Amino acid sequence: MRVLALAGLLLMLLGSVAAADGPINVAASVDKHGITIGDPIGLVLVVETDPGYLITDSGVGRFMDEFEVLEAIPPQVTKIAGGRTRYTFRYRITAFRVGDLVFPQINVAYQSPAGVPGIVLTADIPIVIATVIQPGEATDDIKPAKPQLRLPTATPQIPQLALQVALAVVVLVMLTLIVRQTRRAAARRPKDAEMDEVLQTPAQRALAELNRVASLGLPEKGRYAEHYALLSKTLRAYVRDRFGLAAGERTPRELREDMLRAGIDRTEIATIYEILREGETARFHRAISYPARAQHAVRSALDAMRRAAVAEQYELMKGQPS
Repeated sequence: MRVLALAGLLLMLLGSVAAADGPINVAASVDKHGITIGDPIGLVLVVETDPGYLITDSGVGRFMDEFEVLEAIPPQVTKIAGGRTRYTFRYRITAFRVGDLVFPQINVAYQSPAGVPGIVLTADIPIVIATVIQPGEATDDIKPAKPQLRLPTATPQIPQLALQVALAVVVLVMLTLIVRQTRRAAARRPKDAEMDEVLQTPAQRALAELNRVASLGLPEKGRYAEHYALLSKTLRAYVRDRFGLAAGERTPRELREDMLRAGIDRTEIATIYEILREGETARFHRAISYPARAQHAVRSALDAMRRAAVAEQYELMKGQPS
């Protein structure tokens, strides 16, 4: 019984390990099996492959059941004995619910030398999430938040539903204007193409270029560096033309600081920064990438530029005389 208990404890400390007699072996481990709610946990996923086998997806997404991935560190790729390849993926994860949770199986996708896809699974990893309230600590002073009192002379408050409906109507009108303008541009003669580009807003020009990049299908051809170079060039041109920043001369981190100081929407900043950072990793560090991740980058850029195009049209409408 003592031997079985020690074996079970060792398995819990090491995480989950797949069978070691196949062409693809996976092992997942965490540095903590018990945390206070919201604390980070280090997750390490090690994948070893026989020669000719390719890893197509690590299987770790932004959300894994109750857990959220806070950071994904670029993977390390090394050659080991027997001509095998070892991929080491590192993540920082956390959870925001108290209880005895289980980090789910990781589905590592691969492709054999013959082109046959497959999946290798890790085992569940139990993790205990504790509350920040200490035993015996009084909680009587923790009360639900109450709405702020309104003064008698305050302006009447507009119902939240009415605001949402009004916003939806504005967005719908803006999208209609964008679609109409795009169709008109497509119907013009080729000699007007240069004039059309001048009349387009920075976000509209970025949308056109991003759609062109998406149609090239570069990630599916393994041309990740070229794919991210085009994305980065397009986004930097958009930031330069719309906000007047020296986007082409700044690192992703420096440009993010410039955009924050300029008061640009933080969601837009986060999207642009993440794509530029991935672009530098793909171009200069030659880190392993996947078609799905590169395709997600261009979809995120398109979504951000669509929102920016609506904002531009709204700004133009506000600037017109009534």
